[in-house]
Amino acid sequence: MAATICTKKFLLNSGFYMPAVGLGTWQGQVGSTAATEMRDTIVYALKQGYRHIDTAAVYGVEEIVGDAIRMSGVPRSEIFLVTKLHSTHHHKVEQAFKASLARLGLDYIDLYLMHWPQSLTEDGKHTDTPTPAETWLAMEALKKKYPDQVRSLGVSNFSQKTMDELLKVATIIPASNQIEVHPMLPQHELIKYLQEKGINVTCYSPLGQYNSPILKHPSILALAEKHGVAAGQVILAWEVAKDLAVIPKSTNLKRIVENITYPTLDTEDIRVLDQFYKGPGLHRRLCQINGGTPTGHDIVMGWTYEQLGWEPYTIE
Repeated sequence: MAATICTKKFLLNSGFYMPAVGLGTWQGQVGSTAATEMRDTIVYALKQGYRHIDTAAVYGVEEIVGDAIRMSGVPRSEIFLVTKLHSTHHHKVEQAFKASLARLGLDYIDLYLMHWPQSLTEDGKHTDTPTPAETWLAMEALKKKYPDQVRSLGVSNFSQKTMDELLKVATIIPASNQIEVHPMLPQHELIKYLQEKGINVTCYSPLGQYNSPILKHPSILALAEKHGVAAGQVILAWEVAKDLAVIPKSTNLKRIVENITYPTLDTEDIRVLDQFYKGPGLHRRLCQINGGTPTGHDIVMGWTYEQLGWEPYTIE
Protein backbone atom coordinates (compact mmCIF):
# COMPACT_ATOMS: atom_id res chain seq x y z
CA MET A 1 0.00 0.00 0.00
CA ALA A 2 1.30 3.45 -0.88
CA ALA A 3 2.45 5.92 1.74
CA THR A 4 2.12 9.60 0.94
CA ILE A 5 3.49 12.91 2.25
CA CYS A 6 1.21 14.23 4.98
CA THR A 7 -0.08 17.70 4.12
CA LYS A 8 -2.83 17.77 6.76
CA LYS A 9 -3.29 21.02 8.70
CA PHE A 10 -5.29 21.92 11.79
CA LEU A 11 -7.17 25.19 12.18
CA LEU A 12 -6.28 26.50 15.64
CA ASN A 13 -8.74 28.45 17.77
CA SER A 14 -6.52 31.48 17.15
CA GLY A 15 -7.46 31.41 13.47
CA PHE A 16 -4.11 30.14 12.16
CA TYR A 17 -3.39 26.81 10.47
CA MET A 18 -0.75 24.48 11.93
CA PRO A 19 0.68 21.62 9.83
CA ALA A 20 -0.01 18.25 11.45
CA VAL A 21 3.61 17.11 11.17
CA GLY A 22 6.52 19.06 12.58
CA LEU A 23 10.21 18.49 13.17
CA GLY A 24 11.26 18.38 16.81
CA THR A 25 14.60 19.92 17.83
CA TRP A 26 15.08 18.74 21.41
CA GLN A 27 18.61 17.41 21.82
CA GLY A 28 18.14 15.98 25.30
CA GLN A 29 20.44 18.53 26.90
CA VAL A 30 21.23 22.20 26.48
CA GLY A 31 24.31 22.92 24.41
CA SER A 32 24.62 19.35 23.16
CA THR A 33 27.37 18.90 20.58
CA ALA A 34 24.70 17.19 18.47
CA ALA A 35 23.02 20.59 18.14
CA THR A 36 25.47 21.44 15.36
CA GLU A 37 23.72 18.81 13.21
CA MET A 38 20.39 20.52 13.63
CA ARG A 39 20.90 23.27 11.03
CA ASP A 40 21.40 20.88 8.12
CA THR A 41 18.65 18.62 9.45
CA ILE A 42 16.11 21.44 9.46
CA VAL A 43 17.13 22.67 6.01
CA TYR A 44 16.78 19.13 4.64
CA ALA A 45 13.41 18.63 6.35
CA LEU A 46 12.02 21.88 4.96
CA LYS A 47 13.14 20.88 1.47
CA GLN A 48 11.34 17.53 1.93
CA GLY A 49 8.04 19.24 2.69
CA TYR A 50 8.04 19.95 6.44
CA ARG A 51 6.42 23.27 7.27
CA HIS A 52 6.30 23.05 11.08
CA ILE A 53 9.36 23.35 13.34
CA ASP A 54 9.21 22.91 17.11
CA THR A 55 11.86 24.32 19.43
CA ALA A 56 12.20 25.93 22.89
CA ALA A 57 14.38 28.39 24.73
CA VAL A 58 15.72 25.66 27.00
CA TYR A 59 16.84 23.48 24.06
CA GLY A 60 19.62 25.94 23.33
CA VAL A 61 19.18 25.79 19.54
CA GLU A 62 16.94 28.76 18.70
CA GLU A 63 19.79 30.51 16.84
CA ILE A 64 20.38 27.39 14.75
CA VAL A 65 16.67 27.05 13.99
CA GLY A 66 16.49 30.64 12.78
CA ASP A 67 19.60 30.22 10.63
CA ALA A 68 18.21 27.03 9.07
CA ILE A 69 14.90 28.67 8.21
CA ARG A 70 16.74 31.47 6.41
CA MET A 71 19.10 29.04 4.64
CA SER A 72 16.30 26.76 3.45
CA GLY A 73 14.92 29.18 0.89
CA VAL A 74 11.38 28.37 2.04
CA PRO A 75 9.39 31.57 2.60
CA ARG A 76 8.94 32.37 6.29
CA SER A 77 5.20 32.73 5.67
CA GLU A 78 4.99 29.02 4.80
CA ILE A 79 6.64 27.85 8.03
CA PHE A 80 4.83 27.35 11.34
CA LEU A 81 7.34 27.92 14.15
CA VAL A 82 6.81 26.96 17.78
CA THR A 83 9.00 27.95 20.71
CA LYS A 84 8.48 27.90 24.45
CA LEU A 85 8.76 29.93 27.64
CA HIS A 86 11.09 28.20 30.09
CA SER A 87 10.01 27.74 33.72
CA THR A 88 12.83 29.98 34.97
CA HIS A 89 11.31 32.87 33.01
CA HIS A 90 7.71 32.83 34.21
CA HIS A 91 8.34 36.07 36.10
CA LYS A 92 9.58 37.89 32.99
CA VAL A 93 7.45 36.71 30.07
CA GLU A 94 7.94 39.70 27.78
CA GLN A 95 11.69 39.75 28.29
CA ALA A 96 11.93 36.01 27.62
CA PHE A 97 9.82 36.24 24.48
CA LYS A 98 11.91 39.07 23.07
CA ALA A 99 15.08 37.09 23.82
CA SER A 100 13.73 34.07 21.92
CA LEU A 101 12.72 36.25 18.98
CA ALA A 102 16.20 37.82 18.92
CA ARG A 103 17.94 34.44 19.05
CA LEU A 104 15.75 33.17 16.21
CA GLY A 105 16.37 36.37 14.24
CA LEU A 106 12.80 36.31 12.97
CA ASP A 107 9.93 38.79 12.98
CA TYR A 108 7.33 36.61 14.69
CA ILE A 109 6.58 33.29 16.38
CA ASP A 110 3.54 31.33 15.25
CA LEU A 111 2.89 29.57 18.57
CA TYR A 112 4.39 30.49 21.95
CA LEU A 113 3.95 27.85 24.64
CA MET A 114 4.29 27.80 28.41
CA HIS A 115 6.72 24.87 28.51
CA TRP A 116 5.72 23.60 31.97
CA PRO A 117 2.94 24.56 34.39
CA GLN A 118 5.36 25.20 37.25
CA SER A 119 7.76 28.06 37.94
CA LEU A 120 11.44 27.78 38.78
CA THR A 121 13.80 30.38 40.20
CA GLU A 122 16.67 31.58 38.02
CA ASP A 123 18.91 28.97 39.65
CA GLY A 124 16.41 26.18 38.93
CA LYS A 125 14.68 25.78 42.28
CA HIS A 126 10.94 25.23 42.57
CA THR A 127 8.85 28.28 43.51
CA ASP A 128 5.12 28.75 43.96
CA THR A 129 5.11 32.15 42.26
CA PRO A 130 4.05 33.05 39.74
CA THR A 131 1.33 30.44 39.48
CA PRO A 132 0.56 28.91 36.06
CA ALA A 133 -2.57 31.06 35.90
CA GLU A 134 -0.57 34.20 36.62
CA THR A 135 1.98 33.25 33.98
CA TRP A 136 -0.80 32.68 31.48
CA LEU A 137 -2.24 36.14 32.16
CA ALA A 138 1.22 37.59 31.50
CA MET A 139 1.31 35.66 28.22
CA GLU A 140 -2.11 37.06 27.30
CA ALA A 141 -0.79 40.56 28.01
CA LEU A 142 2.18 39.82 25.75
CA LYS A 143 -0.08 38.78 22.88
CA LYS A 144 -2.28 41.83 23.29
CA LYS A 145 0.79 44.09 23.27
CA TYR A 146 2.52 42.34 20.36
CA PRO A 147 -0.23 40.71 18.26
CA ASP A 148 1.89 40.60 15.12
CA GLN A 149 4.91 39.06 16.85
CA VAL A 150 3.11 36.32 18.82
CA ARG A 151 0.33 34.86 16.71
CA SER A 152 -0.95 32.09 18.97
CA LEU A 153 -0.53 31.09 22.62
CA GLY A 154 -0.51 27.62 24.10
CA VAL A 155 0.83 25.37 26.82
CA SER A 156 2.75 22.14 27.24
CA ASN A 157 2.59 19.34 29.81
CA PHE A 158 -0.80 20.45 31.11
CA SER A 159 -3.23 17.88 32.52
CA GLN A 160 -6.96 18.35 32.94
CA LYS A 161 -6.27 19.46 36.51
CA THR A 162 -3.80 22.21 35.58
CA MET A 163 -5.80 23.21 32.50
CA ASP A 164 -8.96 23.63 34.58
CA GLU A 165 -7.08 26.02 36.87
CA LEU A 166 -5.76 28.03 33.93
CA LEU A 167 -9.17 28.24 32.25
CA LYS A 168 -10.67 29.81 35.39
CA VAL A 169 -8.76 33.03 34.58
CA ALA A 170 -8.06 32.78 30.86
CA THR A 171 -9.58 35.25 28.42
CA ILE A 172 -7.63 33.57 25.59
CA ILE A 173 -8.13 29.80 25.36
CA PRO A 174 -4.83 28.00 24.69
CA ALA A 175 -4.54 27.10 21.03
CA SER A 176 -2.58 23.93 21.78
CA ASN A 177 -1.37 21.67 24.56
CA GLN A 178 1.81 19.74 23.83
CA ILE A 179 1.93 16.46 25.78
CA GLU A 180 3.65 13.08 25.69
CA VAL A 181 1.53 10.75 23.54
CA HIS A 182 2.36 7.41 21.92
CA PRO A 183 0.78 3.92 21.92
CA MET A 184 2.12 3.20 25.42
CA LEU A 185 0.65 6.48 26.71
CA PRO A 186 -2.36 7.27 24.49
CA GLN A 187 -3.92 9.74 26.97
CA HIS A 188 -7.39 9.07 25.54
CA GLU A 189 -9.32 10.90 28.28
CA LEU A 190 -7.10 14.00 28.31
CA ILE A 191 -7.20 14.26 24.52
CA LYS A 192 -11.00 14.00 24.50
CA TYR A 193 -11.22 16.73 27.16
CA LEU A 194 -8.90 19.06 25.23
CA GLN A 195 -10.49 18.51 21.85
CA GLU A 196 -13.95 19.16 23.28
CA LYS A 197 -12.64 22.56 24.41
CA GLY A 198 -11.24 23.32 20.97
CA ILE A 199 -7.63 22.96 22.11
CA ASN A 200 -5.24 21.29 19.67
CA VAL A 201 -3.13 18.41 20.96
CA THR A 202 0.47 18.05 19.82
CA CYS A 203 2.25 14.79 20.65
CA TYR A 204 5.84 15.00 21.77
CA SER A 205 7.87 11.80 21.91
CA PRO A 206 5.25 10.44 19.48
CA LEU A 207 7.32 7.30 18.89
CA GLY A 208 8.61 7.04 22.44
CA GLN A 209 12.26 8.01 22.71
CA TYR A 210 15.52 6.63 21.34
CA ASN A 211 15.47 2.85 20.99
CA SER A 212 11.75 2.84 21.75
CA PRO A 213 10.28 -0.56 22.68
CA ILE A 214 7.16 0.33 20.68
CA LEU A 215 9.07 0.14 17.41
CA LYS A 216 10.15 -3.44 18.15
CA HIS A 217 6.82 -4.83 19.35
CA PRO A 218 5.41 -7.70 17.24
CA SER A 219 1.95 -6.14 16.85
CA ILE A 220 3.44 -2.87 15.60
CA LEU A 221 5.82 -4.68 13.27
CA ALA A 222 2.89 -6.67 11.90
CA LEU A 223 1.05 -3.45 11.05
CA ALA A 224 4.17 -2.05 9.42
CA GLU A 225 4.55 -5.19 7.31
CA LYS A 226 0.86 -5.05 6.35
CA HIS A 227 1.32 -1.53 4.94
CA GLY A 228 4.86 -1.98 3.63
CA VAL A 229 6.27 0.84 5.75
CA ALA A 230 8.47 1.33 8.83
CA ALA A 231 6.98 0.89 12.31
CA GLY A 232 7.32 4.60 13.07
CA GLN A 233 5.23 5.53 10.04
CA VAL A 234 2.34 3.42 11.31
CA ILE A 235 2.44 5.06 14.74
CA LEU A 236 2.61 8.60 13.38
CA ALA A 237 -0.19 7.83 10.90
CA TRP A 238 -2.34 6.66 13.84
CA GLU A 239 -1.76 9.88 15.77
CA VAL A 240 -2.44 12.17 12.81
CA ALA A 241 -5.57 10.15 11.93
CA LYS A 242 -6.84 11.02 15.41
CA ASP A 243 -6.39 14.74 14.62
CA LEU A 244 -3.24 15.03 16.70
CA ALA A 245 -0.16 16.95 15.59
CA VAL A 246 3.20 15.17 15.88
CA ILE A 247 6.75 16.48 16.22
CA PRO A 248 9.13 13.53 15.76
CA LYS A 249 12.83 14.38 16.01
CA SER A 250 15.51 12.72 13.89
CA THR A 251 18.82 13.61 12.27
CA ASN A 252 18.68 10.50 10.08
CA LEU A 253 17.76 11.71 6.59
CA LYS A 254 15.89 8.52 5.69
CA ARG A 255 13.80 8.67 8.84
CA ILE A 256 13.10 12.38 8.36
CA VAL A 257 11.36 11.46 5.09
CA GLU A 258 9.61 8.47 6.67
CA ASN A 259 8.34 10.63 9.53
CA ILE A 260 6.23 12.76 7.20
CA THR A 261 5.15 9.91 4.86
CA TYR A 262 2.22 7.80 6.05
CA PRO A 263 0.01 4.91 4.97
CA THR A 264 -3.77 5.10 5.29
CA LEU A 265 -4.84 3.03 8.29
CA ASP A 266 -8.11 1.14 8.47
CA THR A 267 -10.50 0.86 11.41
CA GLU A 268 -8.88 -2.32 12.73
CA ASP A 269 -5.40 -0.76 12.61
CA ILE A 270 -6.67 2.18 14.68
CA ARG A 271 -8.31 -0.18 17.17
CA VAL A 272 -5.08 -2.17 17.64
CA LEU A 273 -3.09 1.00 18.29
CA ASP A 274 -5.78 2.49 20.56
CA GLN A 275 -5.68 -0.62 22.74
CA PHE A 276 -1.93 -1.28 22.59
CA TYR A 277 -1.27 0.19 26.05
CA LYS A 278 -3.46 -2.47 27.68
CA GLY A 279 -0.83 -5.15 27.13
CA PRO A 280 1.28 -6.33 30.10
CA GLY A 281 3.85 -3.70 31.07
CA LEU A 282 2.90 -1.43 28.17
CA HIS A 283 1.17 1.47 29.94
CA ARG A 284 3.90 3.91 30.91
CA ARG A 285 5.79 7.04 29.99
CA LEU A 286 8.88 6.79 27.83
CA CYS A 287 10.17 10.39 27.84
CA GLN A 288 13.00 10.21 30.37
CA ILE A 289 12.45 13.63 31.92
CA ASN A 290 8.87 12.55 32.70
CA GLY A 291 9.86 9.37 34.50
CA GLY A 292 10.32 7.14 31.49
CA THR A 293 13.11 5.03 32.94
CA PRO A 294 13.26 1.36 33.97
CA THR A 295 12.74 2.33 37.62
CA GLY A 296 10.50 5.32 37.04
CA HIS A 297 9.91 8.28 39.35
CA ASP A 298 7.10 10.64 40.16
CA ILE A 299 8.82 14.02 40.58
CA VAL A 300 9.03 16.18 37.44
CA MET A 301 10.32 19.75 37.42
CA GLY A 302 9.80 19.91 41.20
CA TRP A 303 6.18 18.68 41.20
CA THR A 304 4.76 15.28 41.98
CA TYR A 305 2.55 13.52 39.46
CA GLU A 306 -0.35 14.31 41.80
CA GLN A 307 0.40 18.04 41.64
CA LEU A 308 0.74 17.83 37.86
CA GLY A 309 -2.51 15.88 37.58
CA TRP A 310 -0.71 13.10 35.68
CA GLU A 311 -1.52 9.40 35.75
CA PRO A 312 0.62 7.59 38.38
CA TYR A 313 3.77 5.99 37.03
CA THR A 314 3.27 2.26 36.69
CA ILE A 315 5.39 -0.50 35.24
CA GLU A 316 4.22 -4.09 35.51
